[in-house]
Amino acid sequence: MSPARALAELAARGDAAQVLSQRAEVLARRPEAPEDLASAESFVHFRIGASEEYGIAYRFVEEVMQVPAITRVPCAPPAIAGVINRRGEMLVVLDLRRFLHGGAELPAPGAIDVIVVQAAGLLVGVRVDALLGNASFRPGQLGEALPSDGTRRRGYIEGLLHGRISLLDMQALLSDPALQAPTS
Repeated sequence: MSPARALAELAARGDAAQVLSQRAEVLARRPEAPEDLASAESFVHFRIGASEEYGIAYRFVEEVMQVPAITRVPCAPPAIAGVINRRGEMLVVLDLRRFLHGGAELPAPGAIDVIVVQAAGLLVGVRVDALLGNASFRPGQLGEALPSDGTRRRGYIEGLLHGRISLLDMQALLSDPALQAPTS
């Protein structure tokens, strides 16, 4: 049936004006935003190692970038991967694999993904193995961080999303004294 014919049939009905008026009212209403949707928070989703997924909330993220190399710094704490040049300024880069697991750094083939974050009064880069994209969560969706042999510091995890993505609390993580330069 053509739209013109359907409209003609509707107009022929006695209650057509009332039906059209009700439809117009429904269509004219502003969509209601659910309360929990308003509290959703976006994050950068990434991987460390073969299968560990993490996220950093955008409230901490300044920039996501790729760099060709990270320059090692003598006498730096083990969790510090080195420094990079960020628009003419030196930026310290944290190696999350070493910091969270104490494991050895694996060489990165090609460009290295770095998430620049600001928290605890610091601006640092965070080295990650692979960027997986962007996503969002509501605080009520987060489960408790689970005990794990792989992650030594559960206090740096805000919560677990979908049972597999650990959302990092960058404020707590960057406040760790282990990131401070050794005093000798």
